Order: sequence, then structure tokens, then C-alpha cells
Amino acid sequence: MERMKKCWVVLVSILVFSVLSIHSVQAVDELYLTGIVRNVYLKSGLAVVDVKSQSCPGVRQFTFDNTVDMEGLEGKKISFSIDSSVCKIGGVYKIRTITQEVSVQ
Repeated sequence: MERMKKCWVVLVSILVFSVLSIHSVQAVDELYLTGIVRNVYLKSGLAVVDVKSQSCPGVRQFTFDNTVDMEGLEGKKISFSIDSSVCKIGGVYKIRTITQEVSVQ
């Protein structure tokens, strides 16, 4: 009986420690898009992209933080992620990463 109590104490201790060590994680939803960069405004951090992806088609405006990544991209086809899982008309979303750069032919 004493051994059973010790096993339960150890088990409960492990479970309590496991629960306390779990940290809340912030989920980041991203939408991956492809399009042709029409204009890049480095000073204002704004890019105009003609998005070709079905989930967000049309000419859209996006913000960006890293001007180095956006320099020289006008007229080029890019694949990129934005900070949202949806793309609504009139919404201005932030470009998180540019995953691919292919020249337009």
C-alpha cells in the first residue's frame, strides 16, 4: 500500500510539473501569396503588388519593415507571406517573408 502511495505521488508530481512547464504559444497565421511587384515606396514602407494567388487576387497594398528585402523588386514576381490567414479587399497587410524571387518573362 505504501508503495502505491509513492507511485501516485511521483505520478502526480510529474503531471503537475508538466502542466506548469507548458507555456502559452502565440499562433501566427500566415497566408502565402504570389504576385508581381508594381511599386515599392521605401520611405513609407509600402509595396503595391498585383497578386496572382486565388486567395487574394488583384492589385493590393502591403507594408513591410525591411527595406533591403524590397529594394529592386519592382517588376519582379515574388512569393511572400503576410501576417494574416485571410486577405480582404481594402485591407493592408504586412509582408513577413519573401520566400522566392523569380524574374518575370
